Amino acid sequence: MEAFMDKLIVTSRHGGRKLIDLDRPRMTIGRAPGSDLPVETPLASRVHALLSARRDGVYVSDLDSSNGTFVNGRKIERHLLRHRDVIRVGDWDIRYIDGNVEPQRETTVAPAI
Repeated sequence: MEAFMDKLIVTSRHGGRKLIDLDRPRMTIGRAPGSDLPVETPLASRVHALLSARRDGVYVSDLDSSNGTFVNGRKIERHLLRHRDVIRVGDWDIRYIDGNVEPQRETTVAPAI
């Protein structure tokens, strides 16, 4: 069976959406210019969280941020992501899409309304 790439659906505080391939083993999330996934909100720390791919799945870890990192509404320090989990950084939502779960249907992003 062919493996599909995991994806992130990022929804900004203004309602804009973008689809990002989770194409490297580690991705930083934050306000810093060098962040792999930059979030433009004063509620996020410069280096806020880290996504890391491991053998048993993809983890999100809070990097001692000022306002915390949340998954499905719960504050986390480290969390193993499951298909369709929503990471909240400030007022941005980042939905994790497992590339091996209904890949054709899940990766379509509707335009923001």
